[in-house]
Amino acid sequence: MDSHGTAAIVRAYYDSWTSRDFARAVALLDGRLTVEVPVNDYPTAESFGAALKAFGSMAASVRLLAEMSAGNEAMLLYDMDVVPLGTLRVAEHFTVAGGRITRIRQIHDTAAIRAAGLAGHDDPAGAR
Repeated sequence: MDSHGTAAIVRAYYDSWTSRDFARAVALLDGRLTVEVPVNDYPTAESFGAALKAFGSMAASVRLLAEMSAGNEAMLLYDMDVVPLGTLRVAEHFTVAGGRITRIRQIHDTAAIRAAGLAGHDDPAGAR
């Protein structure tokens, strides 16, 4: 896939979850999605989709700071205001194949998430 197609898919994913259209965002995830995040574990696309909905619903606002793509990879950098955590700066690296996102690597400071008790498998918000 060329970088324009990759960028369009990743941007559609971002635009979907940030507008709370979580079903559309999840539809852009490949069934064999692999996820690397600083806290928690998502063994399936469904488990990540559930966490995306739970945590994304807590976002009061999201501001895209930068986006770039090359070939089948793309990156987004954004600030996310999360109730009750405050602002989180998030970097996400995506791999796209066959028109779907096959891998997400996410980097963010985990201090506020851990302090709020949102890290771990039994968190009530599902923010794994």
